[in-house]
Amino acid sequence: MKIFFLGRTQMLMRTIELFEKTEHSIVGIGTCKAAEEYLVNENDFMRKAEDLEVPFFCNSKINSQEIHELLVNLHADIAISINWLTLISDSTMKLFHYGILNGHAGDLPRYRGNACPNWAIINGEKSIGVSVHFMEADELDSGDVVVKEYIPVTDHTTIGMIYKDMEILFPKMFLQAVNKIEELGERAGITQSKKKEDILRCYPRIPSDSCIDWNNSCIDINRLIRASGYPFRGAYTFLNGTEKLYILEADVLEYKVPSSVVYGQVVYRNCEKDCIGIAAKDGIVMVYKLCDENRRPYKVTDKVKSMRDRMGIHLPDKVYELMKELETLKKRIKSHEC
Repeated sequence: MKIFFLGRTQMLMRTIELFEKTEHSIVGIGTCKAAEEYLVNENDFMRKAEDLEVPFFCNSKINSQEIHELLVNLHADIAISINWLTLISDSTMKLFHYGILNGHAGDLPRYRGNACPNWAIINGEKSIGVSVHFMEADELDSGDVVVKEYIPVTDHTTIGMIYKDMEILFPKMFLQAVNKIEELGERAGITQSKKKEDILRCYPRIPSDSCIDWNNSCIDINRLIRASGYPFRGAYTFLNGTEKLYILEADVLEYKVPSSVVYGQVVYRNCEKDCIGIAAKDGIVMVYKLCDENRRPYKVTDKVKSMRDRMGIHLPDKVYELMKELETLKKRIKSHEC
């Protein structure tokens, strides 16, 4: 089959590399601007297209006349897409004989939309579905599913582990799907349920969503940490209300005896094992790895040196400090005006 590749991420690049070794023909590559956390970007896809001597574009406006003119001349049987940025119109879909196959990190029809594996970890799922499905015009993750696999999730599974698994799974799943479509055509897919109770729409996450609230349960905090780490920025807190710290690795511990604590305070410190314990709603969050905003790692017990240290920000104090600074600025301005 003649295949056009469309999208972003290392997973798509690995898929292209696998298809290079098959009898299928790669006829072009389209991409758009990469996100900060991606290991490959638009320049990597451009170089791959040059190596393959196939047409290339970097433009999120895939439904434009300019892109249509390029695609119509390629006569591709099917397109393979991972992490394309925008909805795709019916007129664009029809430029490919079998339409477009999408790789989605969600157990369709549950976990449609954005950041699905992150949400799955946060929601405490025991596995994460990985689906290859036909796209539907102007719809999100709603077409017939051709191939589906599952990645098990434990209390120690991180989003980085899931991404590594998907880099291995997606290329194989796409090859399996294309071979299945070559044999069965459009009958290769299984229709998704349209029932409202079977569908979960997930919305995008931004870095500030990973700010830790120490009033939450230890399990919820640990899930947030595991869902927010590499390749993303990470879950974070503030040391004594001033210095931003990212927590990269943590675990959950119960109190040995009933304790009176302030959520967010340091209740355990072990220099030999280089770890600290932070009080949460129902136990202790053990922290084993920390880094700063530039991802430079800290020795945990060098950064957090006392049981009097606190994590988080006390908003009334911060508001008071800002009010004092504002009053000082007003006085300075007034003195200059005089």
